[in-house]
Amino acid sequence: MLPKSSVTAAILCATQGTIIVDAIESIGGTICNTHDSKKTLSKEIVKSRDATIFQRQDEISSAKDLFMTGSTKNGLRRGLLAFDFGVDDFPYDAKVECAEIRLHVDSTSEYDGGAYDLGIGRSTLHQVTAAWTTSGENVLQGVNGGNVRTGDTTWSYAAYPDWMWDTKGGDYDVKKVVATREEGGNIHWFGGTLTMATIVQEWIDVRANPFNEGFMLIGEESVAGSGSESYVKYSGAENAPDLIPRLIVTYTSPSQGRKHREYSSYLPEVPRSAALNNDVITSGSSSTENSEKTKNDDEKDDTTPNTFALVFAGGLIIGSMMGLIVGLYLMHSKKVKKREAVTFKRDPAVINMFMEDEDGLTPIS
Repeated sequence: MLPKSSVTAAILCATQGTIIVDAIESIGGTICNTHDSKKTLSKEIVKSRDATIFQRQDEISSAKDLFMTGSTKNGLRRGLLAFDFGVDDFPYDAKVECAEIRLHVDSTSEYDGGAYDLGIGRSTLHQVTAAWTTSGENVLQGVNGGNVRTGDTTWSYAAYPDWMWDTKGGDYDVKKVVATREEGGNIHWFGGTLTMATIVQEWIDVRANPFNEGFMLIGEESVAGSGSESYVKYSGAENAPDLIPRLIVTYTSPSQGRKHREYSSYLPEVPRSAALNNDVITSGSSSTENSEKTKNDDEKDDTTPNTFALVFAGGLIIGSMMGLIVGLYLMHSKKVKKREAVTFKRDPAVINMFMEDEDGLTPIS
């Protein structure tokens, strides 16, 4: 049974069609330390919008109840998720220390309605770089959507049929990636990185009108076209309060009695290529294991400069040898021509064969 406050909020959502932020109690973070109330404050943003875009299918859309990401037999699926900030959500001097997103798993390709073990390690979260809209009408039908409506976002359109993405599949920053983490079986957590904190700080600083189009959630896409499926369906903004997406922000604020401090307990940034190889921080990984993995990755990366140096040095040696050979050949050619010229000048028989006229040297007939 849901807590009383959750039930109240659910009724409000159903009757008014919107989420009443103040009626939903906080859940707390897992990646960030949201429980150190003597030094930090935390805020949970629960008003959001979401959508799913379907590869090569601009005639369908989905942005209600659930959203999904990953690979299906019908093509790729990508999820969009944006949280709506209010001007008064944070004090003017708020400094973000840590931010995380909490998503409830509705079902997966591996196991419907239960814990999800595969695929999450290959999911990444990227900042969306273009505005997008949705009618919020169509629900997922299996791994597909309903007939596209005006204003919906699709694989090609940020807002159908008027605004197209610059790149099919959505416009997002491939360099801005946050780590993924699984916790509690059917709850997935994203965040805990410096990149995540920086993005949220930028949205807070702009306050009244931030360019906040949220995140693109990209799941396992390496199996696309293989006949295999690997996807996750998440509960969207229309669900019960304990299921809806949450952005949980831990911050300091001198005006609220929490002095700013140096904070560096961030999870490692996970590059896209590494994420596809399951290179992530999970709830079961120890700091020692993570450090050893980072060390091994660094050692692998160190081989690249050494290989380049060897190739470069070899090129210099070969180039020098070729230059020497060409130089010797040119010197030899000049000596041969010089001897031929001297012979030409000194041979009277050759000189007498020519006479000079106004047009230059003309052979004697």
